[in-house]
Order: sequence, then structure tokens, then C-alpha cells
Amino acid sequence: MILSNLLVQYLENPIGLESKNPLLSYTLTSDVSHQAQTAYRILAASTQEHLRQEVGDVWDSGKVFDSRPFAIEYAGKPLMSRQRVFWTVKVWDKDDIESEWSEIAVWEMGLLDESDWTANWIGHGDGMNANPSAAPQVAYDFELKSERKIAHARAYISGLGLFHATLNGQRLDDAFFHPGESDYSQTVYYETFDVTNMLRRGSNAIGIVIGNGQYVNFKINPVMTLEDGTEAPEHRYQKSDSGYTREGIYGEKKVLAQLEVTYDDGVVEIVAATDESWKLTDSPITFNNWYGGEDYDATAELEGWDLPGMDRSGWNDAVIMKKPLGTLRGREFLPIRMIEKFPAASVTKLDNGNWLVDMGRNVAGFPELVLRGTTAGDHGTVISMYPAEMLNEEGTGVDQASCTQSESKKYNCSIINRYTVKGVGEEAWHPIFCYQGFQFVEVSGFPGEATIDNFNCCVLRAANEKTGTFETSDSVLNRIHELTERSIESNMYFSFTDCPQIEKLGWLETSHLMFRSITSGYDIRTWIPKITQDMIDAQTTEEDNRNGDPEGKGYVPAIAPEYYRIVGLHRDPNWGGACILTPWEYYQIYGDVTLLRRAYKTMTTYLDYLETHTQDSLLIGYAQMGDWGQLNESTPTVLVENCAYYYMLSIMVRIAELTGHHEDTAIYRLKADEVQRKFHSHADCYQPESRHYGNDSQASYGCVLFSGIVWKENIDTAVTFLKEAVRRRDDHLSSGEVGLKQVFATLGRYGASDVVYRMVTNDTQPSYKYFVDNGLTTLPEYWNYQELWHGTMVRSRNHAMMGHVKEWLTSYVLGIRPEEPGYRRLIIEPSLTDLIETVKGSIWSPYGLIRVECVRNDAGITLDVEIPVGATAEIRLPFIPAEQSAIGSGKFRFSIKTDGVTNSSLL
Repeated sequence: MILSNLLVQYLENPIGLESKNPLLSYTLTSDVSHQAQTAYRILAASTQEHLRQEVGDVWDSGKVFDSRPFAIEYAGKPLMSRQRVFWTVKVWDKDDIESEWSEIAVWEMGLLDESDWTANWIGHGDGMNANPSAAPQVAYDFELKSERKIAHARAYISGLGLFHATLNGQRLDDAFFHPGESDYSQTVYYETFDVTNMLRRGSNAIGIVIGNGQYVNFKINPVMTLEDGTEAPEHRYQKSDSGYTREGIYGEKKVLAQLEVTYDDGVVEIVAATDESWKLTDSPITFNNWYGGEDYDATAELEGWDLPGMDRSGWNDAVIMKKPLGTLRGREFLPIRMIEKFPAASVTKLDNGNWLVDMGRNVAGFPELVLRGTTAGDHGTVISMYPAEMLNEEGTGVDQASCTQSESKKYNCSIINRYTVKGVGEEAWHPIFCYQGFQFVEVSGFPGEATIDNFNCCVLRAANEKTGTFETSDSVLNRIHELTERSIESNMYFSFTDCPQIEKLGWLETSHLMFRSITSGYDIRTWIPKITQDMIDAQTTEEDNRNGDPEGKGYVPAIAPEYYRIVGLHRDPNWGGACILTPWEYYQIYGDVTLLRRAYKTMTTYLDYLETHTQDSLLIGYAQMGDWGQLNESTPTVLVENCAYYYMLSIMVRIAELTGHHEDTAIYRLKADEVQRKFHSHADCYQPESRHYGNDSQASYGCVLFSGIVWKENIDTAVTFLKEAVRRRDDHLSSGEVGLKQVFATLGRYGASDVVYRMVTNDTQPSYKYFVDNGLTTLPEYWNYQELWHGTMVRSRNHAMMGHVKEWLTSYVLGIRPEEPGYRRLIIEPSLTDLIETVKGSIWSPYGLIRVECVRNDAGITLDVEIPVGATAEIRLPFIPAEQSAIGSGKFRFSIKTDGVTNSSLL
């Protein structure tokens, strides 16, 4: 067997790790079919030479009989700050044949103790920032005097809200929006950069620009133009809602930086650490706001400001500031990167003299301005760019209503990126401290004639690897799949955001409802632990209650990090319950139990909190969202919330068993049984005479069947009633984001994918086909987006919350779904309807790639499958005999003739 892709905490050769018992993983491949690992041995050592001599002076696991090549917890000597650990692994196959050792990989610990930091948080000074909308820059010169050989050098940096750092004028990496969002009252992330090859003997300089992000959140020019036309200063859009906010989640701009050099002899020298000897001044960024945009004055640039020897005598001394309340933690999730950059699709001159730039599709990111041939005469020219998802009704410019919660319709409120021209020939600029959701950009003040060469579209998202593929012979399904993936990617930031313009907040329900849709296309093994930590941090404590939080101990908000508590939309078990359901989905897809262990206390405390809101064992009137986003349907909220409550309790029985909390299993089983009984005695949930659930809506049956709260003897009847509910609406979907996922999953589970296909491809609204037929390139927030366009509350055109069709496409059309956690056992059951003749695609699993291609023609059906080492699959297609349906790893072909004769063979 061949071993490759060695990962630590699901990262490749990471540095700055926080976890003291990191998880080790690797991938196995083999030319032999039906192959599997039966045991492994891992060596971890202080040097590569030790490993070459098969000496694990840090850890020797010995021969461990385990079939999993992933989520193996390091169990060696205690790890220390800055420690480098080299490791390698070998395995034994199904015949107990030993492999060669893998290539050597490495990881490095971060700064694990507070005492490791000599740096201080610096900035303008507490209460001394006269211009909170601008971005200051700090710089520091230092000497590298020692002649000793450098082993490696690291820069440890955190900046709140955001930072952008250089060393000797060179950007430290290609990522954006460091260090990552969090509940800053609980957790503050820092970044570790490898700067070994950026240092010079002698003089060096480090420069850092500090942006606002969510931490420095404020209203810019809060006096807006009133609806009666009263004049007021320009208002830049800022998301803001009233309600409780935790102390320490906001604060003033500051930065922490420590640059260390480790020499060959093991000596560590701190060559730069933030203190009052650092210099501070204004950067050319005169305005930055996470929502409202960014302004850059190129005429204010200080040439060489971040290079050694720069005259900074006119700068201010930095001031030591209060450190944030949260604990410093090394970042172990992938950063935000520019995934794609492409030129504008078209540029058109408008009647008002502005230019309309069309990027061709809706994205999350920012526009890049490219100027050529500017002269001194252009010096000081201000170019304003207004990003938007829509054009106004007249088609004479952009309409930002869907990006500003409709404030741009009511007030003088805008999202703007501004650039002041320097006039030096070639100039290019894009924001570094904000991003937007947009397809169009209206540009004013552009010097000369604009073309597509002057504007690029920069697409950003979390750098989670794209691992899945999907394609059919049905072009409509392909377009729907593309539409959904674009929406997922547009909201894949530090949280799974609700939209990339209006809110940019981590509404929690999608982290579990959309989990399988996301994981069918992307590897999110580092992303979900970060989101789970956000939930752990957001849970209220007794101290929060004493400090004025009205919810009391154990509450998990609808949004995490909870930058805003949107009162009236902050309590619902499908939202707060993500603290249970998201780690559970993580275990189901990735087979990794560690998140369940980490979040267990949060889960039990949340269920204790929910119990205080029950009446006669049921949640009554607690949930505020219910089946959010439903159209022409009103599924009883009491049904939706108690299906979620029951599902969480029943899941907790299994989680308690998995995590060794055996004493809790009977407690949660009894509570779940009681909720089920009481549910069936509540008139709004069940009518025993007719055996109808809820109000006979699609979601009523989807929720009860998905959650398992339905009486077993009612399952077949409930499935029949669900199909009838769809037929009553002429195959239109009507559910919101909770019910829709559960309706699709239920119909797929009970063999009714043909019903889902008709719903998805319905020619008329509401359906996904209607979206693509009307030129949308991402999913809108609501099914009736066109009706809302003419109203006073125009909503986002780039939401992923209704993207559950992707789960159905991959689980029931492509037909790959897990039967055991981590896809150790899986089912392959592609669906070929009358209109689908070919379906092919792949899903990544912890064992490796799973691939399927199914083709139907006049001769019959051909099915090609690829199963990774260690996994087994059950093939479910008509006419495949039972003795041929179970296969192990390898590449196989099944040929099903029209006369019923079936053949299978290795490829």
C-alpha cells in the first residue's frame, strides 16, 4: 500500500498549532482490490534522522490494530511551545503485509503559554483614536546581528479587527482578513508566518496596517437622509441591530506582533515585539468598514514606509493598549484566499456619465480597479465604485437595496469603494479590509474611457479544498448544481454566512442543515471545528446572566459569533441546536468523534436550558423562526421546534454513548420518549383520527419523518401524505429552509426521488429551474424574490440557506451516501429518470475519493465505481444479484443488459 497526504489537524505541515494532542491522518492507495488497513504504526521524533533510524523519541505508537487512517490522536510526550515534530507512518494490509514507511511530514507548535509573549498590544491608545474609520499603520526597524545559521524564523501576529502585514516590503502571505473572526471576548486568534526566507542579515523592517473588521464596529455618520428629503451627510451602510451584546466582543483597533529567529543550536531570539518603540501613522486607507466599503488615497502613500531605514521621525510613538478579553489561540483553520480573478464581462457608458461594469455573475469578493497611463493631471481624481447585485428598475444604474437591507431605498445609504488617483502611469487597487456581494459596479469619476481591461472581479472564500464533482446529461440539473455551489462558496468565510452583503453573520442553522450539501463538494474538516468553537464561546454563562444577558445560562444564540442579537429572531432550537447537530453531522461524514467530545458540555448545558422553556415536556412558543422562508405555507412552529427538540434528544443518546457518558444515555432516551408521547397528544402536531401531522403541509411530514418523531406505524402513511402534499401544489415546493432539507431527504430515503425531480425542475415559481431560467447565478434569499424587488424590503440575491438541492443531487441522483460514519460503509444508488441518461461525479471521504459514473443506453446500464482503500460499498441497482452488490476498495464495472443479464468486473 502507498501512503500519502499526511496531515496534522487536517492541515499540511502546519506551523503555530494550538492543539496539544493533534489529530494525524493520511491517505492509502493500492493496486489490489478489496484492500484495507488492519493496523498502523506512527513514529514522531525531534529530528528527521531519528525517523530514518526508526526511532520515535517523541512518540512511538507501536503496532495499533485499527482500520482508520484518520483522526488518530497524538499520544506521545507533552508538546511544548515552538516544538517541531517530524513524523512518519506505516500500515499493515488485510493480509498483515507491512508497508514501507511514508514520506516524512512535520508540524510545529505555536506559543502555548501566555508567558511566551513578550509583545504588547499597541495602537493609538485606549480612547485616543480620533478617526475610527481610518486604518493606521505601524512599523519597526530591527537588526539581525548574529552570524549563527538560522534554522527558521516565525512571525506571530494578531490584529483586531483585521491586519495586513509585510516584512521588508513583502506581504507575509496571500491570504486576506487575518486573523479571523471570533467572539473576541472569549477567543482571539493569532497567525504564525514562516518568514525564514524573507529576513536579511543586518537591517529589516516589519509593517502592519490595522483594519476594523467586526471588532471595531460602529455607525459611520449615523444621521441619514430622511425620507422627507432632509439633507444629511452621506451614510455608509453598517449592519446594526439592537439587543444585548457581550462585553469585550467589540473594542478599539490594536495589534500584537512578535518576530522570532531560531538558530541551528536551538537558541530562540526575539528580534521584534510590539511596544511603545514602534512607530504609528495614518495609512492611505482613510475609511474602512466591514459593510460600508473602503477608501484609499494613493496620493497619501508613503513610499517605502515598511522598508528598513525609512525616516519615521514625523510618526507618532505607538501606545500600549489594554489586551482584549479573549484568550489567544493559534489559528488551525484555513484562511480566506482569492480563489479566482477574471476581467469584467462588459463595461457600458451610462447617460449620467458613469460607467456600468457587469462581472457576468454574482460573487463574493471585491472589484479591482486597473488604471493605465495616468498622468499628473489625474492626480487627486476620486473614483467611486458602487457594488450591487441588481440594476434599478429603469436599467440606468445599480440598485444597492439587496445589499443594504433596503436602506439605500429609504436613506442616503451606500456601499462604496473609493480610490484617489496618484497619477503615476500604472495603478491598480482593491480593498484589503472588506468584501462585498455583487455582480455590477457603477463607477463615477473614472478618468477617460473605461473598458473591461480596467476592472477585474476578485472572488474570495475560505480556502476549503474543492473535492467533489457532479454532472449529468440533464443541463437543467447541471445549472442548478452550479447555482447552488456558487452560493455555498459565496458564504464560505470565517462562518457560514447568511449572505456576503447585508449581514455577513454566522446564522447557525445552515451549519447543520446544509452540512451534507457542503461536504459533498468541499473538505471542511478545519472549518467546522472553528464554527463549533464559535458556538462554544457564544453559549451564555452565569456571569453573562449577572452582566445583563436576559437569556440565562446555557443559551446558544442564533448567530455565532454573536456580534448582533437580532431580538425577535434569536431563539430557535434549529439554530441554537447547531451546537449538537453540527458536530454530529461532522462525525457522520468524517468519522471523527473529537468534536463531539469537545462540545459535549455545551450540548448538555444547552439541553438543560431548553428544558427550562418547556411546558409539559414540549417547547411551546419558544421558537421564533420555525420553518423560515416558507412560501404559501404556514407549518405550525410548535411542530417544527419539537421535531428538532426530539431529534436532538435522540441524537444525544448516541453521542453520550460514543463519548463515554454512559450515565446520560438513559436520561436522554427517557426525555426523547416523553417528548414523542406529548407531541402526539398536541392538536397542532398530530390528529389521531386522520393520522395527519401538523397542518398537512409538506414540511409537516418532512419534519416528522426526518426527525423520527413519527410513530413507526405511521411512517408509510406519512410518506404517502407527503407525496400528496406535493401533488396538491402541482409539484411546487413550498417549505422553508428547515422543512425543505427534510422533505428532500425524506423523499430520497423512501424512494421518491422522482417527486423531488419534478419539484426541482418545475417550470414555474417556486422552483430552482425558475431561478436559472430567469438568469440568476446564485440563490436568492426567498423563493418570491421578484415580488420583494418591488417592495420596501428587497433581500439578498446570494443566500445558501435554500441550497438543499445539492444534497439530493449527490446523495440520490449521483447516489453516494454514507451508511456508517466516515463512509466506512456506503451506498451507491444512482437515479436515472426518463430525462437523465448519464450521471457522474465524485465525493471525497476520509478514506479517499469515491467516484461514480452511470450511463444508460439502448443496451442497458453501465455503472463504473471507484471505492477507496478501507471502505466497502453496497450497490443498489435493479438486477444486480446480492452476491455482486457488496464490494470493497478498487475500480469496478457493472453492466446491466436490457434482458436482465448482469456482469461485474474489475477495471
